[in-house]
Parts: sequence; structure tokens; C-alpha cells
Amino acid sequence: MKPDTARMDRLTLRFTDAELEADFSRDQAHKSLRPIRIALVCVAAITLFVLWPAIVWTNSPFQERMPGLVALVLVTVGVCYALTHTRNFLYRHQWMMLGMACVMSVGMVRAVSQSPTFEASGFFLMAFHLISIYGVFRLRFPAAVAGGWISMVMYLVLLSALGLLPGISIFHHAGALLIANLWGMLICYQMDLATRRAFLAVRDVAVEQERAERLLLNILPAELAQELSATGSARPARHEAVTILFTDFSGFTQAASSMPAERMVAELNEIFAAFDDITDACGVEKIKTIGDAYMAAAGLPKPCADHAQRCVRAGLDMINYLDNRNRTAAFKWALRVGVHSGPVVAGVVGKRKYAFDIWGDTVNVASRMESSGEIGRVNVSAYTFDLIRAEFDCTYRGKVDAKGKGQIDMYFVTGARLV
Repeated sequence: MKPDTARMDRLTLRFTDAELEADFSRDQAHKSLRPIRIALVCVAAITLFVLWPAIVWTNSPFQERMPGLVALVLVTVGVCYALTHTRNFLYRHQWMMLGMACVMSVGMVRAVSQSPTFEASGFFLMAFHLISIYGVFRLRFPAAVAGGWISMVMYLVLLSALGLLPGISIFHHAGALLIANLWGMLICYQMDLATRRAFLAVRDVAVEQERAERLLLNILPAELAQELSATGSARPARHEAVTILFTDFSGFTQAASSMPAERMVAELNEIFAAFDDITDACGVEKIKTIGDAYMAAAGLPKPCADHAQRCVRAGLDMINYLDNRNRTAAFKWALRVGVHSGPVVAGVVGKRKYAFDIWGDTVNVASRMESSGEIGRVNVSAYTFDLIRAEFDCTYRGKVDAKGKGQIDMYFVTGARLV
């Protein structure tokens, strides 16, 4: 994450980046749901099973009004609990919780005004209420400050208007609650700052993890990348039905010797990037490049019934791409494509710089299909021909001598068969 993106306003603790602030708000809303619900249940339980029985037990005159007040608290808590299950709560929970804090302040002031010991009980309840606003309501710093000071002013103004804080009492209450508010602000500020820093740290870790996963996916097939990430190793596997595609440029050695190195790399990068797009579109897994050779396979690591058709289709698309490119490019490339099907063993090799590779005679024969082919043609073996004959037109070449493999029946693919 860029440092500028993660900058915060030191007064409000809001991120200067609006999108980042929105992400933080959504994240905190989700994380606040459970604590807020627990806090609401605790408020209801304390009111019903602790506060009410305590007042009844002390035989206070205040007990006559307790049923109505308890009912009011339970209804308010019930409504708030129901609101936490609405979609709007995730986007407006700060305003909702601030509103609930103010409503509870009004209810508390009314309850205190009816108590014969309002000075002691009122101050105690208001201090407890301020602690709840700054610590329990899960309000972020600006909202918590607003809730704390609104509740304090409401308490002092309403009780003064009722004549319950005469003379110097109002200054005693105001001074004590002022200290409580400032202390709560300090705690809330530090908590909100720590929460935002933790959010940034988790976000940075997630970004780095996503980057590492993308890098791993560029090296390994998705299934093996997941296995390697989860277990630290990827087991080799035998695949019985796979098709291998090889490409190679004719005359590359001569071209490389006469072309500047930077230009040659740029040319190969552009062409192989296009081949990557083609294999992705055809559902073929790129294995590796070796110099000017490009190797890909279909049918692994996830088996598929049309592995041969996928590779042949990719080979034809590669030739078509190169033909179109050669019409306008300064340097003309000549491509041979060879395809063969059969069983292989696939796995990840190496302790560092992981490499996914495949082994078996099928790979060797596929390489011979390429080297025994012709420029601008897809050369396939008899086994591959048998798999694609229903969808592609092919021309039989006869038995062609393949280095180290003897005589092999080969076919040129002339195009997709019209349906």
C-alpha cells in the first residue's frame, strides 16, 4: 500500500483516502456486530435480573416506576438488536449507535430525576454511561466524542432545568464528568488509532499474500499452487490421458545471431505473451519455454475429455496469430507445431524457484512431432489424430522417420471440420 493512501487525519483519525475509509468502515461494521449484540443482551440482562431486583430488594420508592422503565429498556434494546440484522446497519451503524446512546441518556436522566438519591446515583450512572459510549458501543473516535459530550450536556441541562442541581452541585458534576469525558476520549483515541493501524497491517499482509499467490499461479497450475500453499509440497501424479503441444521457430539461431539482444527478447516476449493468451482461451496449461520453444499441455492437472482438441485448436490459433503478425512486422517468424497424446507424470521439482514439469515418452514423441513438422503446419501423431478426427480435417503424411523413435504415422491438421 502506498504511504500516501494510508495517511490519517490526526484529529478525526479518518483516512484521507475515501475508498480506504469506506473499506475500514465496512470491516469494522462486520467485526462490531457480535460485540454490539452481546453488549445489548448484557444491558437487557442487567436491567432485568440485577437492577430491578436490587431496587425491589431495597424497597426504594423508585420501584413503582421500574416496570415501565424496564419495559422501555427492553423494547429499546430489542429494536436495536433487530436493527443489527438489517443491511443498513452495516452502513449506518455509527449513526444508529450514536442515536441509541443519546436515547439512553434521555432515559437515564429521566430515571435519575425520579430517584431520591439522584446526586450520587445520577453521577454514577452517567459516568458508567460515558464509559459505555467510549468503550462498549464500538463508536469510532469522532462519533464517540460526540456521544460523550452530548450525553454530558444533556444530563447537566435537563437536571438543571428541573432544579435538581442547585448552586455549586452543577459545577461538581460538570467538573467530574468533564474529567471522565477527557479520560474516555484519550482511551478511545488510542483504541481507534490502534484499530486502524491493525487494519492497515492486516490489509498489507493480505495484499502481499495475494501478490505471492498471483506469482505462484504464474509458475504453477492453480490446483498445485493451492496444494503447495496449504501443505508446503505438491505430490507428483500420473495422468493417463494428456496431450502435449510443442512449438519452435525455424531459423531462430541465425535470427538471434543477427538481431540485437534487446530486440530479440522483446520479439519473443510479445509472441509468447500472445501464446499465453491463446492457451488460456483454449483451456491449455502452459508448462514452460526453453529458448525459442514453447511447451503446453491439456488434460492436467485436471483431466478433461477434449484434451487433444484443445491443443490442436491452440496450435492452429498460434499459427494464425503469427501469420497475421508477419503481415505488418519487420521481422517474419516461421513456426512449427507438434502435438502428441498419451500418459505423463507431472510434478513440481526444486527446493527454490519452483518449476512445474512433465515427464514421459509422450513428451519426447511430442517434441519429435514438432521437429518433424513443417513451417505453418500443426503436425500430429496417429494417436492424436484418432482423438480429433471427428472435429478436424487432417492429411495423412505416411510414416515419417522421427529421430530416436523410428517410423511414426503423422498427420497435418488442415483445419476445423465444418459442422
